[in-house]
Amino acid sequence: MRHVRGTIAAVAAGKVLPPGDDAVFRAHLRGCDECRAHYDATMGVLRLARGGPTAFAPAEAERLTARAVALARPAPAPRPWWRWAVLPAAFVTAVALAILGWPRQPVGKVLVAGGGFTVDGAPGAKDAVLLAGAELVTDEADAAVLLEGPHGRRALLLRPHTRLKVPSADDAKLEAGRVRVQLKPGAEAFRVETPEGATVTSAGGVFVAERRDDNTLVAVHTGEARVDSADASVTLKAGQETQVDLSGALAPVRPASANALVEDRGGGSVWDAIVRFLRGIIDAIGKALGGD
Repeated sequence: MRHVRGTIAAVAAGKVLPPGDDAVFRAHLRGCDECRAHYDATMGVLRLARGGPTAFAPAEAERLTARAVALARPAPAPRPWWRWAVLPAAFVTAVALAILGWPRQPVGKVLVAGGGFTVDGAPGAKDAVLLAGAELVTDEADAAVLLEGPHGRRALLLRPHTRLKVPSADDAKLEAGRVRVQLKPGAEAFRVETPEGATVTSAGGVFVAERRDDNTLVAVHTGEARVDSADASVTLKAGQETQVDLSGALAPVRPASANALVEDRGGGSVWDAIVRFLRGIIDAIGKALGGD
């Protein structure tokens, strides 16, 4: 049987296989114990390099590392010289990627984890540590995280069906969905990048950014925020909103619409049930910002 160690090395290095080749590759892995073990070993090293599931204890991480190294050792049976050359190449690629991606600095923790919430593809539990560059994804439920670094604390509420990256404790990148950002007054500036490449910067208060079909809404509840695109800049004050279209153009500043700030509104509106449900999360965010 012809093995696919070269393809495993290419996939580990980031190559995306065409659909037909990928199907053949996956079928081979299912039927070849040796290649499947080598694939698992290589991907195990990469997962550890990227921070791994946050629930791993140090002893468990050491066990997985030892297992990955053991599985990566060549079998004692003689093979053609070119097969021996492929194995070190694959393993060196994995180790190089591990060195480049390790260590990732902690930038915060999970405050509230709704059903289906994931961090870097693994289930995200309450109090789980967030590492720089983490990708946060919500399913049908809300989630909340606290980012903390040298410049202070920042609390983010992720609404359902949101995908957000946190490169550091000072910035986030919205890719889909809706995020509510809460900052203590007088805090160091915090930035959110929209899918169109615009940035929303605030040094205190509450604002939201929501990716829609053909634009991203930005609205301010308290404090103020500056929105910068490639060729324009506007400052939003409390109760104002704008939007960024696909080209990066900014709409004129206008009063915030009825549902732009739903998380912080109530009092006889159709959103009362939602607001009551979110109030507990928002209260937890406020306590976390205050250090309680």
